[in-house]
Formats: sequence, C-alpha cells, structure tokens
Amino acid sequence: MNDRQNAKITMYQTLYNTILEFAPVYKKVPAFAKAVEALLIKIQQLREVEKQQLNALSKGATQAKISVEDILITSLLKLCSSLYVYAFEINNQELVAKVNVNKSQLYRMEDNTLLVKANEILAKATEAATALEEYGVDAAEIADLAKCTADYEAVIVKPRTIIGEHKLHTTNLKQMFVETDSLVFDKLDKLINLFKVSDPDFYNSYKNARNIINLSPRKKKPETEENPETKEE
Repeated sequence: MNDRQNAKITMYQTLYNTILEFAPVYKKVPAFAKAVEALLIKIQQLREVEKQQLNALSKGATQAKISVEDILITSLLKLCSSLYVYAFEINNQELVAKVNVNKSQLYRMEDNTLLVKANEILAKATEAATALEEYGVDAAEIADLAKCTADYEAVIVKPRTIIGEHKLHTTNLKQMFVETDSLVFDKLDKLINLFKVSDPDFYNSYKNARNIINLSPRKKKPETEENPETKEE
C-alpha cells in the first residue's frame, strides 16, 4: 500500500468514526445508514487485503534457499567426483569436462544455471548408475540427488510465486479503493447534504473528516516563464 492509499484508508476510518458519533441523526435516513454499514465492510476488506499483501512480501525464503543449495551442492560434488574418475577411465572427455567442477564454481552459478547443471549431472549419473557402483555411488545417492534437485527447483521458483501473489493483492487493492471511493463520493457525500441545515454539527464534522492528508513527497515544479512559482507584478 502506497502513501496515497494509506492516507485514503485513514480518511475512510476517520470518516466512519466521525459518522458514528452522530448515529441518532443519520439513522433517521435508512439509505445513509446502509451506506455507513457498507463503508465499514469496505474498510475491513481493505485492511484484510493489505495484510495479505504484506504477508506475501514476508514469505521470502532466503535462508531456506541457502540451506537447500548447500545440500544440493554437497550431493553434486560427491557424484561429480565419482563421475569424473569414471569418465576419465573410459576416456570420455566430454563427460570429464561436464563434471569437472568445484565448490566455488557451483556457488557462483546463478540459480537457474545451477539447476541446469544439477539436472545434467543427475541425467549422467542415472545413465551410468550400474558402472558408478564401482566408484562408490549407489542408487540411493542418485535418488538423493534427484530429491535435492527437486527441492532446489521448488525453492528458487517460490519468489516468482510470491511476486505474482503480491501483484494480485495490489490489483485487488486498487479495485477496492475505486469501489470505496464511489461509495463515499456517490452516496455519502450526496446524502450528507440532507443534514446541512437540520444538523450543521454533523454536516461540518463530516466535511472535516473528508480531508485526505497525503504524506508522500511532491516534486517541486521547475520555475519557468510559463509557470513561475513567484512572479513580480
């Protein structure tokens, strides 16, 4: 929620609290009372979506990613060592080049690059599973690498999901502000005129509560001849 939206929701809440002080007055007009009830529901919905938006941003899994990455790289290094010796002995230089990696190289890889490398090593290990038993790698360790690779893929995809979730809540907030603005502008602002003469205290209190205080900084317009900030007469 941005500064302008925060200012608006504060205005909605202030307006609602102010109106409640004059319950005996406004309840004489059922349409006004109905609009007040709708305003409370809108405020509650806005607060809930705001909470969901903040929760989406707090779901970052940086520590979890580090832990899963460590486990994956440990598993990769073990299999790469065995695959290297196996490839060297059968004179498969292409495989030697693919599995000739160290810890630093793996940690420096981008997320997707490491995932591609892990899947590549997994495929080679699976292909040579029988031969690798002689080099200290059994089916369980290959299965472990498969699991580590899947876990890593899940954790690097999660931030994308979080971003999508956050955008969805942001879109929902915009629509809800449009609906709440319409409720205030097209109903309450019109009906309050019924009380201008009969109850000026209520009318004036309402108008004061309608002020929106926007705390976001405004850019200062550059002084030009067409739009000077100060001009001598």
